[in-house]
Amino acid sequence: MPDELIDRLETKDYFKLIKELRPDATMIPDNYTYTDVPLYQSWSQTIRLVNFANDFLKLDIPLIGLIKGANLRQMDWAVRKQVEMGYVSFAMPARELFEEEMLDYFLPQILLTLKRSYKKRSDFEFLLYGVGQKLSRYKDISLSNLSWFLRAKHGEYYWDGLFYDLRDPVIRFNECYCEACRGMMPQDIIDLWFENKERALRTLAVHNILDLSQWRRRR
Repeated sequence: MPDELIDRLETKDYFKLIKELRPDATMIPDNYTYTDVPLYQSWSQTIRLVNFANDFLKLDIPLIGLIKGANLRQMDWAVRKQVEMGYVSFAMPARELFEEEMLDYFLPQILLTLKRSYKKRSDFEFLLYGVGQKLSRYKDISLSNLSWFLRAKHGEYYWDGLFYDLRDPVIRFNECYCEACRGMMPQDIIDLWFENKERALRTLAVHNILDLSQWRRRR
């Protein structure tokens, strides 16, 4: 979403969307905090995030706090303020930090802040989204991303946590008995793609998320 549009959205706009969509839970609205802009801009966005967190307390549905900031001081402040408000579930966007190789700097400090704020680890929930794999050193946190769907759009198939082109001979004729495939092979999905692309994409996407879920449970 463009930054200019984010700036125009107010609490009442989000409340209207929530009322119409009726979600089971909602996260505090995401914002933009860049590391290469003047600090007043990122601080204004961080303060805006905390204000949203306070406004969202009026909602009668489960809330997920947001961990965001251009630097560790901003992130730490935003976390502690949401803890004071009573938040126990948190999500942290991590794709850009992961790509910039900065996640290993921020994540341990944020986890330390959360652990210091609660008596034990089970008192809070933490979701890292935008990254779904290759984080073996952080086995005790939940991960989430949309790779299962994005890979499917490009005809890519997950098998035991790794992705392959549907035509790859390594997996092309392997039968899969997940709830989506029910004995189908990647070759069958290729054939289906020409007959009913929407159904093939849906089958492939569901297969991918099921395979990723099983792979993470086995780790």
